[in-house]
Amino acid sequence: MGLKRTPRYLLLTLGYASLLQVSYLLALALRFEGDVPDRFWTGYLQAAVPFTLLSLLGYLAAGLYHGLWRYASTVTLWQVFKGVSLSAMSLALIGLYTPRVLFPHSVVILVWLWELVLLGGARFSWRVARDRVLTPTPRRARRTLVVGSGTQGVNLVQDMRRGQSGEEQLRPVGYIDDDGRLTGHMIEGIKVRGTIADLPRVIQDQRAEVVIIAQPDLPAKVVREIARFCGEAGVQVKTLPGLSDLKEGRTALSQVRDVRIEDLLGRLPVNINVEEMAEFLRGERVMVTGAGGSIGSELSRQIADFAPAQLQLLDHAENGLYYIITELQANSPRLDVVPLVADIKDADGLNAIFDRYSPTVVFHAAAHKHVPLLEANPREAVLNNVMGTRHLLQASDRTGVRKFVLISTDKAVNPTSVMGASKRVCEMLMQSLSQRSRTRFAAVRFGNVLGSEGSVLPLFHRQLDRGGPLTVTHPEARRYFMTIPEAVKLVIQAGAMGRGGEVFLLDMGEQVRIVDLARQLIRLAGRDEVEIRFTGLRPGEKLFEELHYEGERTRMTRHERIFIWDLDARDYAALLSEVLDLEALARGGEAAEIRAGLHRMVPEYREAPEFPLSAAVEGGRVVELPAVAAPPPAETRDWEDMGRRALSVAGAAVLLALSAPLWVLLLLEAGLRREPSLLVREVRVGRTRRRYDRRSVASRVRIDRRSRERRVVELPGIPFTCLRFRSDLGPVSRFLARRGWDRAPFLLSVLRNDMSLVGPRPELCDDVRRWQDAVPEYPRRFRVSPGIVSLSQVAGCVGDGLDGAIRRTHYDLHYVEHASLLLDVRTLARAAGNALRRRETGVPPPARRVAATVAKGVSR
Repeated sequence: MGLKRTPRYLLLTLGYASLLQVSYLLALALRFEGDVPDRFWTGYLQAAVPFTLLSLLGYLAAGLYHGLWRYASTVTLWQVFKGVSLSAMSLALIGLYTPRVLFPHSVVILVWLWELVLLGGARFSWRVARDRVLTPTPRRARRTLVVGSGTQGVNLVQDMRRGQSGEEQLRPVGYIDDDGRLTGHMIEGIKVRGTIADLPRVIQDQRAEVVIIAQPDLPAKVVREIARFCGEAGVQVKTLPGLSDLKEGRTALSQVRDVRIEDLLGRLPVNINVEEMAEFLRGERVMVTGAGGSIGSELSRQIADFAPAQLQLLDHAENGLYYIITELQANSPRLDVVPLVADIKDADGLNAIFDRYSPTVVFHAAAHKHVPLLEANPREAVLNNVMGTRHLLQASDRTGVRKFVLISTDKAVNPTSVMGASKRVCEMLMQSLSQRSRTRFAAVRFGNVLGSEGSVLPLFHRQLDRGGPLTVTHPEARRYFMTIPEAVKLVIQAGAMGRGGEVFLLDMGEQVRIVDLARQLIRLAGRDEVEIRFTGLRPGEKLFEELHYEGERTRMTRHERIFIWDLDARDYAALLSEVLDLEALARGGEAAEIRAGLHRMVPEYREAPEFPLSAAVEGGRVVELPAVAAPPPAETRDWEDMGRRALSVAGAAVLLALSAPLWVLLLLEAGLRREPSLLVREVRVGRTRRRYDRRSVASRVRIDRRSRERRVVELPGIPFTCLRFRSDLGPVSRFLARRGWDRAPFLLSVLRNDMSLVGPRPELCDDVRRWQDAVPEYPRRFRVSPGIVSLSQVAGCVGDGLDGAIRRTHYDLHYVEHASLLLDVRTLARAAGNALRRRETGVPPPARRVAATVAKGVSR
């Protein structure tokens, strides 16, 4: 019989029996220091068989026959302890009930110790070998930091050691944990390097390439901070899914995914009353209109989980309806699903459906929602949204529907668009009819949902796939955002709570700037070259959304994230007459008359005000530049320019002499690695004093090959070649890069008149193309020679995104306007102090304090 066919328990028995004999013999040898008397050898032969049989029974009782060696843990250690203790007890019983002395009493203790060492060592050596603790890490393994040293974090580290990381090899180099008391301690052989606040420093010190968030319940604000730190350091960030989404039977590491925008905009957990929702939907005939859309399809999925008697899915677009029907039939084969292709503008068709299927609960999600399209087509907004909702309300009232839930929008508050005004009319109809109907009507307002076809997120993804740019309407445009499953859960919960006539409002948290959303997507995609362009607000769009009127009265509900806004309902007959007049205007198709009719019904409806792009400073907080003294006369400035030039040349020569040891060390390091060069050539843009003919200048300008037509890109400055130290030669080169001293070869450019010691930093050609249209007055920074040290660098403006470019440009323009010899000296002194006192970690120092210090010297 081959080894593979040998039963596992037989192999274990032979192994355990051999281990018992070895333990006994080693105990005797240790007791007598190798000189064992003959009578104890005879005693061993008499005790061996009963000792072995009783010990094997003890091992069986302790569970040592059933555990898997590959998962040896503290529980396994307890099993080993029980097994060897039972074995030692059996040996003691043999010695107690045998008339002759077969072995000394101390042998019992020695046998127990040897069994513990040998059996425990065998078990855990298998685990150590499996986890590759002693195996050298593959050279291509990526250095990884794990955020969170709890159970999930430890499991991730163990999976990395086993090589269960999928397509890439990962090497854990440290934990990050918010519990500062753990810093410096070792967990599973990996050191806790610091807290999340220390992450920039730890990333640089450990040369991390990947950061994995192993705390699925981490607040979104903290996740955003981690993503920002990683984005600035050029490090990939990943996360585990939520605990409820972790799949059994798969390792934690195999479920690690990239951080999504939902993680960054994450909100508090949605706590729902499942029993109340089940009671609301179980056994009901539920109709969902607009079932093929984003909200309607998710409503259908979640309703199917509550075992309705029948699920009626109605939509005018057959493709979306077909997909959700197919999905539900596959996932819930016992559910009675009825597909209904119908137009809610067709009153006769709706009445026939309601008479035949008699729904008891209706979720009305069918509507035209795209603001700019409805601005251009107000007729369809009124006919589909207003008239279609009226048909559904009347059919529900006539057939005795128990509950009717209208999906509304935050754009119905102080509407500036035809779409928002039409949805407000729908709310008014619902409230008025609820006063005289047995049906309990309710409306639920919420903002944008992430991932819906009409939202900005799919648009950004498509633009990213095309290589950009990402288009944003306005720098200060803000919106509320929710995930689709989150919104639908709260919609169902609100429907269960409705008693008739309420307008429910979902807690949307804080508004998010669209430009921030675009930047986060660019960072997550690792596509820093993608631009963001501002196109201006589209017709009907607001700068920011509102969720209620000033005159509305709010009431809390028993759910902490659902509120009720009380509004005064109008008389149904009078309102219905106005609605019919509005529908008549819509059939006529005159856009101006339709808007006028909407304004008569919704007095707060106003056209959106204009917000020019120049009305707001893009990029968040405005950079405050220091106050300076008045500029000196032109003659004084000429002399100062000559002095600054002389200072630059003399300073560059001195600094080159002082940096000679660095060149020697890097030459040795490059020689050890057999690298041909220790320098990297870069083409940067700036204003130089060297003379070029036009042909040579044009030849230095890179060609933009992204366009189908090869064309020369016009740059606001003159490209020139500069050198810098490589950062991949070894520890010396990495140390210089961390300190910012890898720019020492820039001093050669100063001697060639390409640069100065102080001035705006020279930009890469690609960065110039990216920012010259996006950043206001960006080309003005090239009016002076670039410098090795810039005022923006001293002020701590770091980061390669649009935010960083805007802040750097503010400081660079400040230098262009107020350049002086004294400002150069002060800036050089501050830069030297920074370089000697601290290591660059990617986290800027307080910019205002540093800038104020520089300004104080200028004002003197």
